[in-house]
Order: sequence, then C-alpha cells, then structure tokens
Amino acid sequence: MSYSDEAASPQLPAREVQKKSLTKLEKEERFWGWIMIMPLLAGLIVFYFTPFFQNVFYSFTDLGEFQIWTTISLDNYINLFSDDEFRSAIYNTLAYVFICVPIITVLSLLLAIGLNQAIRGQWLFRTLLFLPAVTMPAAIAMVWQWLMNRNFGLINQILAFFDLPAIGWLSDPDVVRLSASLVIIWSAIALKMIILLAGLQGIPKQIYEAMSLDGISKLRGFWSITLPLMIPTLFFVLVISFIETLQIFDVVYLLFGSSSMVDDQTMTIAYLFYKYAFIYHEKGYASAIAVVIFVITMVLTLLQIWIGKRLKAQ
Repeated sequence: MSYSDEAASPQLPAREVQKKSLTKLEKEERFWGWIMIMPLLAGLIVFYFTPFFQNVFYSFTDLGEFQIWTTISLDNYINLFSDDEFRSAIYNTLAYVFICVPIITVLSLLLAIGLNQAIRGQWLFRTLLFLPAVTMPAAIAMVWQWLMNRNFGLINQILAFFDLPAIGWLSDPDVVRLSASLVIIWSAIALKMIILLAGLQGIPKQIYEAMSLDGISKLRGFWSITLPLMIPTLFFVLVISFIETLQIFDVVYLLFGSSSMVDDQTMTIAYLFYKYAFIYHEKGYASAIAVVIFVITMVLTLLQIWIGKRLKAQ
C-alpha cells in the first residue's frame, strides 16, 4: 500500500478502536468491577438518592403524619422566605460559619504544627487533643452546660475569683451565640488537626533540609514552603468545616434545648428543620427547609471549589 493510500484510508474513531481493543480478560474485569460496586450503588440509590428526590417532591406538598399528602405547589417556599423565624435561622447559621470556620482552620493548623515537632510526650498531647473527636455530642453538651452554668458553673466561679460579674452564657441573648460558637470550635478542632498533621507529615523532609542549607529561617520557610504545599489540605479542611458548620444541629439543640428562651439568637437552619418535622409535624414545610439547606450548601461549596481552583492556578 502506498503512502497516498494510507493517507486516504479513513481513520477509525477512538471509541471504536477502544471497543475493538478490549480483550476477553478486560471485559471480564469490567464485568466483575460492576458486580463489586453494585452493593454500594444499590445502597446509594435506596438510602440517599431515593429519599432525596422524595424530599424534593414532599417540599411541594402538605404532608401529613401518615404519609397522606396534598399538592400545594410553591406555597411552602413562599411561606418559608416570608417567615421571620427562617430569616433568623439563616442569619444565625451564617454567623456560626463566619465565626467558627476561620478559627477552626487557624487553630487546627497551629496545633498540627506544634504536634509535628519533636517534643517529649508527643503521643500524650496527640491523644488528649484528639479526645473531642471521639466524644459523643451529648457528653460534650452536658460538660459545657455545667461549665457555663450561671449559678455554679466553673467559668463563672473563675470570674468570681477575680471579682468579675457572672455571665449568663446560656441565657443572655447577647452572649449565647458566642457560647455556642465556642463549643462548636472546641469539638471540631480535633479531627481537622489530624487531617492537617497528616498533610504536614506528607511534605518531604528533603525540602526542609535544603531550606536549612540555604539559610532560610523557619518563619520564612513556613510562609514560602510549608503554607503553599499545605494549600490543598487546608482547602479540604476549610470546605468540610464550612459544610459541617452550615448544617450544625446537635450542639445547639443539646446546649439550649427545644424550648429555649434564646431561640432567636441560637436557632440554625438544621434546628429549624427538626422543629417543624418532629415538633410541629409540618413535614412538607420541613422538606422545603431541607431543600433550601441543600441548595445553600451546594452553591457555597461550589463557590469555594471554584475559588480554590483559581488560587491553585495562580
């Protein structure tokens, strides 16, 4: 065959070439691969995707206690965005996000850097700092309720020792949001610290050896070498902290209870969903709240991912 014949011969599409190139062994591997992921795929469909689409459907209905529903179109969403309680929950949730997420990220990084040093008793410090991550939220709330009690709490006892007035950590409307933020930060730092510690230990030691040979100080090396290499891990911690705080429920509910006098200052979106679903039994309205939580979380998370990609490209 001449060169011109070869040039004139039609080229097969890449997809057809790939299909023809699959051997019997590759086809069997692909088949068994699908078989292996079928249990997980079935679990996702049954326990995640199906309830999600059911929830979206129910958000357009007036759902009763025995799954009896009537379609009411967009009434749930119209009522939701005109609800003062919902606006208050949005404000409180975003306040928790803007207060807690930066502090969680910074403190977790500082603790991870400290635990990455060769210090005596390192294993003990790591164990003690990781304890909040494996402690039940109910236990955390009970301990902090005792610490923040206005009459006999340890924190107010310390303030009294210095002749300072007692503070209503769980009852003063001007303070309760900061009190909840303190507990959220304390309980969230441990896991983020471990993730960042793993990221720090993944940086090759040869880089630091070269840095010391070049006479670069540790502070300059942190800003010029460590921090840029930690950006992917930091961004991951930032995203999961953001999602967790945006959906916070257990700490607020356990600290203040379901009949608190400071609901306007502590109510979160997830707490509002629980209130309408299981206290007021307005499940259609609660479904609309759940959809709004999902949309807000998805939009803001995608925005963070976009910003992270732009920073990485730069």
